Amino acid sequence: MLTLGADLYTTSKLLGHSSVKTTTIYAKIIDQKKIDAVNLTDGVFD
Repeated sequence: MLTLGADLYTTSKLLGHSSVKTTTIYAKIIDQKKIDAVNLTDGVFD
């Protein structure tokens, strides 16, 4: 769901987690999404 654009809070609730912290344990993909977003700017400032 996170890779499709759902936010962390909503994903957490849909999974039934009582805390968003629990979801972040399993959501390492978030880090990759941050890297991908930053990489979108590659070449913009060349």
